[in-house]
Amino acid sequence: MQTSARGARSAFRPYGTTAGRAVAHRRRVIVSLLAQAPHGLTARQIQETTGVSKDLTVSALTGLFVHGWVHKHQHCYVLTAAAEAVLA
Repeated sequence: MQTSARGARSAFRPYGTTAGRAVAHRRRVIVSLLAQAPHGLTARQIQETTGVSKDLTVSALTGLFVHGWVHKHQHCYVLTAAAEAVLA
């Protein structure tokens, strides 16, 4: 698993702004959803479940991917083994 130099936990660190806290919250919600879906969810399923716009959903998923929390399996986003270990 590759993570940024800041580490996987930084995916949830609020940036000190309202927008930054909203990003961190969206990412936590998505990780919670994926933890309940062992076979993963598509971006559309995540968008429909959370009620968040497509752009914000994709942005949150991209951040989780970059920080090593999720990977794509076919068309679905799935938690990485490292993310599951952190959540356990």
